[in-house]
Amino acid sequence: MIRRLATLSLVLGAAACGREPETEAHEADIPANTLTVTAEQLTATLPVEGTVTARHRSEITTRMMARITSLPVDVGASVPAGAILVRLGADDIAAIRAKAEAAVAAAQAARDEAARHAARMDTLYAADVVAQVQRDQARLQLTQAESQLQLGKATLAEVETAASYATIRAPFAGAVVARFADPGDMAAPGMPILVLEDAEPRDAVLAVPADIAQHLERGMTIRVTGMNGRTAMAPIRAVSAGADPMTRTVEVRAQLPADWPTGVSATALVPAGTFSGVAIPADAVVRRGQLTGVRVVTEAGVAVRWIRLGRTLDDSERVQVLSGLEPGDRIVL
Repeated sequence: MIRRLATLSLVLGAAACGREPETEAHEADIPANTLTVTAEQLTATLPVEGTVTARHRSEITTRMMARITSLPVDVGASVPAGAILVRLGADDIAAIRAKAEAAVAAAQAARDEAARHAARMDTLYAADVVAQVQRDQARLQLTQAESQLQLGKATLAEVETAASYATIRAPFAGAVVARFADPGDMAAPGMPILVLEDAEPRDAVLAVPADIAQHLERGMTIRVTGMNGRTAMAPIRAVSAGADPMTRTVEVRAQLPADWPTGVSATALVPAGTFSGVAIPADAVVRRGQLTGVRVVTEAGVAVRWIRLGRTLDDSERVQVLSGLEPGDRIVL
């Protein structure tokens, strides 16, 4: 009983000195792979939530109200630029085109007749057979016929433009990520039919506090972790020149591999300054339940010393030590 009380008093005395007690078990042989702890400048990081997005994303809509006659692509389909995505019924447009073409033909014939009549009037006026007012009237009729012809051609061009809306093509190469309609549905302006995203590298769109973002530059690399635990070292592609006045955050975009899914959340470790501290390799940490420690080389051999850890550093291979280790301590890797 007395021996137990003595041991407990030694443990409490060590804790009162601000250090965790070392275990009594020692190893006779000291491993060759050791590391001497030193104080160094560490990079503080701030976890920032963001969303993975595509560089180019297009909601495919129509500029005319018509029934969808063909929708040859489905979700997940890869399409080249210019591929047909949607066909709309254009029977009424065909009728309007026929009327416009007939109007152009009639205007062309009227213009040709007016041109011949004006030429005859010029000849007769030169021979002093007709009065100048008759020649001028023929010229006016020619001008009016030419105007009607131009109006008819403009109407026909307008109809052709409307007809082009009946066939919707892919604005760029990519993949269909959403589909909101089926053949037979009525399409209307402003209502999305499909969503197309490109197959280029993705962007992690981050809302970084303004005071942190001012230290970020294009080309800097940050670590981004996805929902499934996948990580990537993402170079910063763009930093907004202004902050959101409501949230006081700046939009930062970091480039991710093209095979990352879009629309999911991601967490980036953004550099937030430097500080002096102690860091050790994460593999050197000994974990027993909720306790964390390291194997420290002492005069009597190797002992496990319990320590308190801080944040994981930006390289994810080292961890900050808040207490339990001092510069000069020698740990086993």
